[in-house]
Amino acid sequence: MPEGKVLSFDAERGLGTIESETGEELPVHISALVDQATTGLHTGDMVSFKVGRNKFGRRAALQVQRIGWEEEDDPDGPPREWTF
Repeated sequence: MPEGKVLSFDAERGLGTIESETGEELPVHISALVDQATTGLHTGDMVSFKVGRNKFGRRAALQVQRIGWEEEDDPDGPPREWTF
């Protein structure tokens, strides 16, 4: 599967852009993420994906998975305990 880097991702809209190893920019939708439990992608995340067609017939990134991502690597930091 090709690999690439997330250029941008808008979590509210669930849309973003991935740059492939060849330099091609591909749109990505949150529904294309393999792990639906995630809140989305973050700029700079390394991902693997398949290239296919979206519902509009345009080339897009499908079956997107983060590469080497662990919860500790989350840019928002590890989960915190609630304090009152």
